[in-house]
Amino acid sequence: MFSNFTGSGKPKRTSLDDNAAGLIAHFEHSYDARLIATMPKSLVPGEEESTYEDNNVKLPKEGRQVSITLSGESIAVSEHIGTRIGDMRERKILEMGWTDLIEIAWDHQQSQVRFKQRGVEDGPDPYSIFLVANSLELEANIKLRLKGLLGRLRGQGRIPSSQYIGMFAGVTKPKPFQRKRASLTTDPSEILPPLEEMRAIAVEKYRGSGKPMDSEHSARRALAIEHIYDGKCTFLVSVASGPGLEGYRDQSLLCLGENDISYFASEHAMQSDNKSLYMQYDEIESWDVLDGSHTPERCLMLTQKNSNLTFTFSLVQNGYNLPTLLHLKHTMEFFWNQHLEHSQRPALPNTTHGRAVARVFTLQGHRNPVPPPLGDLDVKDENGNVVANISERNRRSSSVGAKDVNQAALNTGPVIGSGKFEAVRRNTTQRATKRGSFFGGSKSSTPAVERYGARETWSYVTKHQGWLCKKGGIGPTGKKWLDRYFVLYSTAMGHFLSYYSDYGDSPLFSNERKERNLIDLGKVTFIRPVSNQQDAPAYSFDIVTIEREWTLSASNENDMQRWLQLLTTAVDEDVAIVPDDDLAFEVKTLKDPTDRLVKFDYSTLIKVSAFGVSIGIKGGKYDYQERFFWCYTDFYKWSVQNQFGKLTLFVSVFGSDDFNQQSKMDLEFRTRQAVQLASAIEFYIEKFMSIMYLKNEGLEVDSGGGGDVEYGNEDDYGDNTGVGEASDDEPESVAQSVDLLSLDNTPVPPVATAVSIENSGGIPLAEASFSPPPPPAASPGGGGRGDAAANDLLSIGVSNSAGNTSGAVDHSVGGELLDTFTTPSVTHAPQSCLDNMEKVNIPQFKKGKKEGMLYSEPGVLNVMLKHEWRGSQGRVSLCYVNAGQGEIVGLKSELKAEENNAAAVRTMLNPIPGEGKVAPGSQVVQQLMIECMQPFDSFPVVTLDFESGGTKRCYKLKVPCGICNFIEGTQMEGDDFMARWQKLNSPSLQSQTIVNSKAAVVPALVDQILTGCGLKTIPTLSEKSGGVCGVGTLKTGSSNASGGKISVGILCRVEINQAAQAYRVTVRTAHGGVSKILVDELKERL
Repeated sequence: MFSNFTGSGKPKRTSLDDNAAGLIAHFEHSYDARLIATMPKSLVPGEEESTYEDNNVKLPKEGRQVSITLSGESIAVSEHIGTRIGDMRERKILEMGWTDLIEIAWDHQQSQVRFKQRGVEDGPDPYSIFLVANSLELEANIKLRLKGLLGRLRGQGRIPSSQYIGMFAGVTKPKPFQRKRASLTTDPSEILPPLEEMRAIAVEKYRGSGKPMDSEHSARRALAIEHIYDGKCTFLVSVASGPGLEGYRDQSLLCLGENDISYFASEHAMQSDNKSLYMQYDEIESWDVLDGSHTPERCLMLTQKNSNLTFTFSLVQNGYNLPTLLHLKHTMEFFWNQHLEHSQRPALPNTTHGRAVARVFTLQGHRNPVPPPLGDLDVKDENGNVVANISERNRRSSSVGAKDVNQAALNTGPVIGSGKFEAVRRNTTQRATKRGSFFGGSKSSTPAVERYGARETWSYVTKHQGWLCKKGGIGPTGKKWLDRYFVLYSTAMGHFLSYYSDYGDSPLFSNERKERNLIDLGKVTFIRPVSNQQDAPAYSFDIVTIEREWTLSASNENDMQRWLQLLTTAVDEDVAIVPDDDLAFEVKTLKDPTDRLVKFDYSTLIKVSAFGVSIGIKGGKYDYQERFFWCYTDFYKWSVQNQFGKLTLFVSVFGSDDFNQQSKMDLEFRTRQAVQLASAIEFYIEKFMSIMYLKNEGLEVDSGGGGDVEYGNEDDYGDNTGVGEASDDEPESVAQSVDLLSLDNTPVPPVATAVSIENSGGIPLAEASFSPPPPPAASPGGGGRGDAAANDLLSIGVSNSAGNTSGAVDHSVGGELLDTFTTPSVTHAPQSCLDNMEKVNIPQFKKGKKEGMLYSEPGVLNVMLKHEWRGSQGRVSLCYVNAGQGEIVGLKSELKAEENNAAAVRTMLNPIPGEGKVAPGSQVVQQLMIECMQPFDSFPVVTLDFESGGTKRCYKLKVPCGICNFIEGTQMEGDDFMARWQKLNSPSLQSQTIVNSKAAVVPALVDQILTGCGLKTIPTLSEKSGGVCGVGTLKTGSSNASGGKISVGILCRVEINQAAQAYRVTVRTAHGGVSKILVDELKERL
């Protein structure tokens, strides 16, 4: 058995070149492991009583002791059977071929790996989870083998995709969309708001209080430093109002601290501690920051308990580099959430600062976070002597408060978890035996004296401190590894890691700002628990940010583990905290279809920031003329390509607010920093999505209750003794409407042919033919797959076409996690994509959206939809886009309605053009005709079957078609409505429900919802009754005895109870089934 790695520590640095990748298949490598879980349990045989346990294997006792052997063709899992070494034998319990795997998921924080195999038709995909001594080493080996396998397959097979949990990275840097990060909310749904809403939020922030600052003058950084040294954040106030504050203007100061808020009329008043207003957080009833988005005011508003007194503070906004209202909002969020946490109350919904991690992901699903170890606050000098014993501090409730638990967290974790990384320590580079200054001189031996009053602030803002080694220094010998004093801070602006030449320069001892540098953990992209630097000392790790990479080294294993655990916890808590400055890149514009940029010289500046990307022309140092601003919702795809040795960034964006495919434009920019630029875009998109996931936090779905709401007497709604009857009134337009389901058997030419998006921009849905075709002579065929961005940020990327051979580094965004070597492969549509279709996309079509994204599986399949309705008939265009790396073959579709609705709709599905083949990056359009014959309460389902890359797929997608699509509003006077209302008073023809509302109940919203359901409201009757009344007719294609089309009259009343914040919805029709279906639909929309 040959091993390319030493021990269980860091792998030797083997380059992923073709020779190494080709040769490794000839060798077998074995690893000790623990089998943690399998699905199903029958995937492996049960344990035998005589299973041998090797006590020399240094792994936790959790799970089943096994050995993993990697070979050229497969992964074999075996165990040893026997009672002692003399009679021991090996038993193979599982073998997985490389091409049988569909995904390999890594949790380096727990040192675990999950192998997912391809399941049987209509069955779940089996998987097995293992704990190993060093998952980084195992990943390096497997990545090398997969690279060699990819070359041997030559496009004739698939290799597994990769997925990552958490912030740790190994040999390769995971893309942000390849990993699952910790969450600040306990809500598992995490549904994004509509794309239009996210774009509106981004534009509002970018143009207002969230406008990015230049990197040299970050107000966020300044506020963090003030918090570190003074324990507060100060804001310059222009106008203050409230009892006793009238007349205060300009240069007054608002200070937010750990326990209270203070207001000073001037800087002199603050220095003398002469407060004009003092309020502890316990005294605050509520607060809000008004930023001018929905009201003209731009201020912080505080309401005091009991007295209901309100105070407002507007900030000075015309100064250079002054904190904005967004900084004030984030500061208030931090201190308020800290106050709630100390009171053992949950964090304020929709906030991003001052929150602990609520859920973390593992290979077996999400769980509550494990408390990190406590940080060390006792300051030690360079010789390890304690110079400041900090015995008390305010600790976050997410931390463990006992020293024994703290030490247990260190002793049981892997470099952060349950199986230790035992990194190989290099002997080529020795740690400095004497701590020297930055210029190589020795430090002063005079002990530092604590700054008066600094201990309380230090104990609150400091999470951990100690000595680490970093590379620095200047002189004839060049840079060398020097020891620096590091402090991890928790501030109102997020977590920061600062380092000093000596502990005496820290805020505990000095009021001077002597930090050598401040590392913003909100800018961290990933952490390497074992450093990538060849000359790094022992116990080194890397912190990689969007700006630079830091390599730090601890003095021992336990010290390194504690730093890593605390740093990853801090990065996770900052998952939704964004920088307030921008990253600027000078680029050469090669392609701009609008000709708004200067081409072929480096006059273009790309600025990447929290809410979008700005493109403009640079002049002098402060002269910048913006030409474009793209929110992250506007990005369709991007990639980095190497053209003749020069890196180029390709960007495709939507040019309109409605994300119309026709508005897409492609641009090209040349820069040596193309990879860094693309990485910055990915970083900020991940941050932006983390913020957007919190927007729906705290919103509850109506449970359908509300029986305790009091309304008027039943007599107010008429007598229930009459018998309803259908109306024979039929508009002539129904008989004259075009029959989309003509029985003419003339063959129909294809609606569209497959066209490469890369070459021609594709065929937008708006251009698809809508002339009514007759039904096909052959049986229906089916759809395609792809990637476009309409309603989910995770689906805005499309992979490059198969013809790209220029060495492209793909940076497409995807909800399914992409891999360097392959595209994800699944048998059935992922549940997360189906949930997004049902909870986000379909509701938008129900509300009246004409075209957009129906289903999106990034990197695999997008289905765009456009629909139009007329009378009892409708036409739906389904556009299938192939965003995969390989060709789709055997593409076919079938339409089915549920058994109880089989006779309710008449449908015709045209054949799919292109003989069931769709090239990568191409699309095909299929038309579906639908006619309502009877009332129905569920959507038709299109089943797509196709094969891609040797993988058979079967997706079942709902078509958003309900009875509201076939309702037409009817003009009616109030007296006529009431007469018909009294006539349709039979209980069998009426359906009624009560809907409780979380928001204020307003007639305008009800009017809008009834109109959206096809009904026509009666203004005069609505004003008189205090509610909203609507009338309509459900059109059907069924014929009555005289040959005319049957329709069902609809009368609807929505009564409003302002005091109870509730609606009572009543629908009466000539068909009881229609009443029930429509009431349920209105309840959902209200």
